[in-house]
Amino acid sequence: MGRWIKRIGITVLAILLLASIAGWWGLRQTRVVPEFYARATQTRPPDTEAGSLNLEANVAKLQQDVAKLGSWEAIFSEDDINAWLIEQLPLKFQQLQTAGAKDPRISIRPEHLLAAAHYADSRLDTVVSCQLRVELTEEPNLLAIHISKLKAGAVSLPLSQFMNGVSHEAAKGGIKIRWDPSESGPTALVQIPSEHPGYAHSPVTIESIQLIKGAIILSGHTGDKAKKCYEPQSPVYQFVTYRPDENRK
Repeated sequence: MGRWIKRIGITVLAILLLASIAGWWGLRQTRVVPEFYARATQTRPPDTEAGSLNLEANVAKLQQDVAKLGSWEAIFSEDDINAWLIEQLPLKFQQLQTAGAKDPRISIRPEHLLAAAHYADSRLDTVVSCQLRVELTEEPNLLAIHISKLKAGAVSLPLSQFMNGVSHEAAKGGIKIRWDPSESGPTALVQIPSEHPGYAHSPVTIESIQLIKGAIILSGHTGDKAKKCYEPQSPVYQFVTYRPDENRK
């Protein structure tokens, strides 16, 4: 009996030791900082106020251009977006800091975008990051945002557990999200209004979204012609489970 007790005791100690090592390793992995985020937070842009103002000026110009009949285009740089995140996000979205998130940054690469933010609470101190790919679809102004590589440090997180939360938070801002799941991960389908009481002319149709190194290029057309003869000028997402015809009924 004594031997069995000793063996059981050794086994329990071994399990506890392995669990401790696994817990320590897991904690260490959550503290891994993505390379792009480390560079973005360690090297502060020289004039974030000017960059933030430049982004807001570009957004205002886009609003003016979209209000006119004809084609329009806008370019938003990674540096200006990060400058706005530094200068304005803490002021305009204080609830994010209250929830434990701060210092968000992005990195725009050809065909995809990296996003990350520092998150801390009483139990965890990590950098949450993900990769985003934005594409047009066969439906005008229905954008497909593919989310992948969601991680806390180097630990992968199952996005499926957060889909309801993402939809709920988006709904607070008046944005309805539908999900199109696939083997490579879920894709959020977001409808951008083509007509709105605030538009001087409509419909407003997005014809191209391009992600190049360091910038996003957005272009489209205002007026009936673009919607009737909708031809996307950038990659088009292929639906997996979403059925456009069913959702129009």
